[in-house]
Formats: sequence, structure tokens, C-alpha cells
Amino acid sequence: MTPPPGPTRAMPSKQDIFASDVVDRVRSAGNVWTLPGGQLLLPRVFGFCRGVNRALSMLREACRHEGRQLFLLGQIIHNPWVNEHFRRLGVELLTAAQMARLEEIVRPEHGAVIPAFGVPLPIERRLRKIGCPVVDTSCGDVRRLWVWGERAVARGFGVFIFGRSRHDETVVTKSRLADAGGYYVVAGDLEQTQAFCDMISRRRDPGEFTRVFDAQATNADSLAPFERLAQVSQTTMLYDETMQVRDRLRQAFAQQFGGEQLSQRLLFEPTVCRATQDRQAAAVELCRDRLDLVVVVGGFGSSNTRHLYELARSYAPAVFIEDAGAILSADELRTMDLETNSPLVLRDWLPRRRPLRVGVLAGASSPEVVVGEVLHRLAEFLQ
Repeated sequence: MTPPPGPTRAMPSKQDIFASDVVDRVRSAGNVWTLPGGQLLLPRVFGFCRGVNRALSMLREACRHEGRQLFLLGQIIHNPWVNEHFRRLGVELLTAAQMARLEEIVRPEHGAVIPAFGVPLPIERRLRKIGCPVVDTSCGDVRRLWVWGERAVARGFGVFIFGRSRHDETVVTKSRLADAGGYYVVAGDLEQTQAFCDMISRRRDPGEFTRVFDAQATNADSLAPFERLAQVSQTTMLYDETMQVRDRLRQAFAQQFGGEQLSQRLLFEPTVCRATQDRQAAAVELCRDRLDLVVVVGGFGSSNTRHLYELARSYAPAVFIEDAGAILSADELRTMDLETNSPLVLRDWLPRRRPLRVGVLAGASSPEVVVGEVLHRLAEFLQ
């Protein structure tokens, strides 16, 4: 099966700068591009989610009609191609250092855009006081997480966040919970979660709390605020791991307080968004299908794309790239060491045998135009 006839350039249509004719043709051919040297395969769902589409649509509309200098309070989403696109349109992306002196930079006659992750509440309040028009593109799923967490705080619960403590979304969530007068603790992985559980069940000294969880991870100075606990997750975490966290917390609380106390002491809200769950499930379906290689496409700062990479490499050899430019040759590929966040060039990344079955995954912040360029580049090696 081959894509319908047409040019093979991965160029977006004039109607949508983020679209790709190549992706459209592969999708119409059953998500498979068959070439002399093998197949390129796409999952049943990938790329921009509804929240990202909404945020980008709102920002494009603001660029089209504002007629004034636009300031974006951080990255609109975690994708360098997308952010650079809006820079070229004249949008100025403010850094954390610039947001610290927001009032010196943004004036009432300017426009401001809140990104899809939101912004910390103190910064949003300062922005609103400036009096400039504000476009709020924050994701509905993220806002629902804030509301649920704030309600849990009002009921006297400490909040356990399964997520990356320095990720933009979690930074904003922490600010909302703290403003509501609540305490939070952030665990970035199952190992940290288990450390917390061991302290709850007294298998580990609770006095170690502030050594395990630093000032980025908690605003509490002891374990005490978390003996009644509400669990949420950053919306882009692995759903399977989120459920493992829930089970471990339940086990620890049952051991310490008794099973009959769980309904009074534990709340759980599955805040991993549906789009993230769907993309993870589709990725697993594809990766189980006897692939020789998986190429994961997206920003290195994108949490959901990182998790797709984690999933992929548990099933097949996998590489993580930001765009087609990272594919230097059939022998060399530019990527990132995710442990050290250092640039890395992989050698002999592409298996030499033919035919090959290569899966391509894209995070919820990855535009189809970039995916199309990657497909086009990979196809050169399978001719």
C-alpha cells in the first residue's frame, strides 16, 4: 500500500501552517507508507490534542487582529518549531527573568497571552493589574486539575502531585494550591512515590521528608499535612504509572491507618488528560506490532513526548528527535541525553537490514508539518 499520488515534499497547506500533505496521504492509506525498503507506520492517533489546537488557534487569532505588540508569558507549548513560528510573527516570548519585571515590559497598550500551561497565580494577578488585553489559552484539563485540587485543600487535604516539579504545568498547580492555603508534595517517579509511601507507613523515618523532597517539590516542612491526602497527576504523565501511584498510596495508608480509614483519608482524581491516555494507548498498540525501530518526534521539554519515548523503548529500539534536521545521515542522528539534558549524537541508529518496519510517534505538542518532514526524511533511507 502506498500513499495516494502527489508531491512527496512535507509542505504544509496554505490554510494551516502546522498541517502536512505527507501525513494526510499516509493517514488516508491506513497510516502505513510502504516503500521498497520497508514500511513507515503511524499510530491511530497522534500529534496535537484539542487543548493545543485551541491554544494555537487563539494565539494565531490574536496575532491576526490585535494590531499591537503581543507578549507571550513563556512557551505557548513545549515545541521549539511552534514557538519559533510565533516569534517570526512578532510575538515576544518572555523568560522567567523578564516575567519577574513584568510591569517594566508590558504596558496597557500591549497585548498578553497566557500559555496552555497557565502561569503562576501571582504573575497572572500582576498581569491583570497592568490593564492590557489578555488572551488566556490555558488548557481546560489543566484548569480542572486546579479546581479539584483547590477544593481538596478547602476540605483539609494535603495534595500529592505525581509530576515533574519544575514542569510549567506543575509549577502553576503548586502556585494555585499554595494560594488556596494548601500544602503539596510532588513525586516525579515511582521511586519517589515509594519513598513517600514508606514514610507514611513508617517503614522509613518521616524525619527524612525534607531530605527526599526539596523546596521545589514541597511547601511543607514535615509529613504531617499529608495524613489526609488528595492525589492528582500532571495531565501528561503515564496513565499506567498514575494508577500504580494510587495503588501504592492506598496500600501505605491502609497499613498505617487501617483499611476502614481510606475513604476519609484518601481522595483520588485521574487528572491525566484523555488525549494523553489515547496517545499512550495508540503508541503501545503500534509498538507491539513487530517494529524494528521507533522514531519519537517532539520537543525535548515536552513531558507527554518524553513519556511516549519511555513507552516506545520498552517495546522496541527507539530514538527521540525534535525534527527532521536531527537525522544527519543513515549513520548519525542528533538527540538528547534525557538524564543529563546534554546534546548527543547517536551512531548506527538505523538498522541496516531491509525491509524495515519503522514506527513514528508524535507528542500532543508536535505539529504534523514536522512529523511529515520526518516521514519524508526516513523515506529516503527506504527507497
